[in-house]
Amino acid sequence: MKPLALVKLALFIKKLPSLLAFVLLMPCSYIQGQGISNLWLMGYASGFVGFGGTNIDFFHGSPDTQTVHRDMNFRQTSASISDSSGQLLFYTNGVYIANRNNALMINGDSLNPSDYTDTWRNDGLKISQGDLILPSLYNDSIYFLFHETIFDFDYQLDHLYQPIELLYTQIDMRLDSGRGAVVFKNIPVIADTLLVGEIAACKHANGRDWWIICHRFNSDLWYTLLLTPYGLQGPFSQHAGQFIYQGGGGQTVFSPDGTRFIRHQLVYDLDVFDFDRCTGLLSNYRHSTINDTSGGVGVSISPNSELLYVTEDDHVYQYDLNASNLDSSRVTVATYDGFADPFPPFRTSFYLSLLANDGKIYINSGNSTPWMHVINHPDSAGLACDVQQHSLKLPTINAFTMPYYPNFFLGAAGGTLCDSLATEVRPQVLKQMDVELFPNPVRNLLYIITGTSATWDEIVVFNIFGQQMTVPIHEIKKGEYQEINTSSLTPGFYLLELRSGMGKVVKRFVRE
Repeated sequence: MKPLALVKLALFIKKLPSLLAFVLLMPCSYIQGQGISNLWLMGYASGFVGFGGTNIDFFHGSPDTQTVHRDMNFRQTSASISDSSGQLLFYTNGVYIANRNNALMINGDSLNPSDYTDTWRNDGLKISQGDLILPSLYNDSIYFLFHETIFDFDYQLDHLYQPIELLYTQIDMRLDSGRGAVVFKNIPVIADTLLVGEIAACKHANGRDWWIICHRFNSDLWYTLLLTPYGLQGPFSQHAGQFIYQGGGGQTVFSPDGTRFIRHQLVYDLDVFDFDRCTGLLSNYRHSTINDTSGGVGVSISPNSELLYVTEDDHVYQYDLNASNLDSSRVTVATYDGFADPFPPFRTSFYLSLLANDGKIYINSGNSTPWMHVINHPDSAGLACDVQQHSLKLPTINAFTMPYYPNFFLGAAGGTLCDSLATEVRPQVLKQMDVELFPNPVRNLLYIITGTSATWDEIVVFNIFGQQMTVPIHEIKKGEYQEINTSSLTPGFYLLELRSGMGKVVKRFVRE
């Protein structure tokens, strides 16, 4: 290997952590197939009567339940992704990532390093919405996992403290003969004390990018990130709603049309916001005090985005999101009927809920039971919504676990200032592989190395907002390499466009 190549390899390895949060590069295409969110994974590892993994498959419409023999336990955290044909790609319980063959994915171990994770290593993390999987916006084979764990966990008291950061992991499905491998993992993207779980995502108004939202502990501060083909922007912050002094025990959800965001927590009850898909900002805050003696809470929204369902252990409530007075619109649509299985005290109470691809809402229980509840007509007001208690029987016992999927099929908002995409910058005649930037990430001097005798009529640098930056460019030797002084640029992600009579090449780099 040539000396320059060895130096470049060493620097790349050294600088790898700095690169990870920005390795979201040029757009190609992204998946929108119906199968991406069709498969729900839950249950325990196999080995005892009544135990084992359960899959619920919605690909053909009605839920198809299956027993699956796998090593992974799901305590509460569950995230998985399938391809457009509904075939499972990979999944996680917050402790490690398994591939489609139910084996440990290459480099998929040691997620969320902490004492809490070590404590629950055999069971899976006990965090609702603790993991979120999003497809890449520039490569159909790349996926991003956003996740968190808990620090300062008191095992004797089973007391949860707080996560101090939101982490990021990248999976490449082209590796290991299509079984996938983890390329980067556990990279901090928000370093702060956050609430436990409740990570949610919504499509930007352009119908392509993703807003990711989470909440700061002991605060009314919301953090948002924007995932684009050109990088991960943010975090942005906003003060909205009430102060939250302790986390956990709740669920958050965006409405299917992306116009509303709801949080329901055990201690702090119900918060309702309007959501601006253009700016990622919350507004029109409304609060409802439920006054229920609940042991577990959840929330979901009807397919038409008009009716809100709140679960409170013994009750399911319905709210009209269009009502002028939120509290006065509340209707009790179900009261726990006392059913228990396999035997008391394993009550089939109401806990977390999720809108499925069949247009129905499914509710799990806070106990180890093989039953789920179903809201058959969630677009219908009042009792016409038809809550059927313990109407879906699972092949194995499940407790706590409910996956989270954002609305992958939400399109552009239409009629807004940001509903159209910027013109994509694509290479024309010249090949990207003919040009290389080194070192990348860079702190000062960046070199443009060419593998051909091409000459450039113009070299331009843009930031992630498409604004042209002024940087000194010094030609060392025409047709071989140029030197760019990046010291005047603020840290972040940039695009370098090289233009000639043959076309143009666009490369990306990170300024540390």
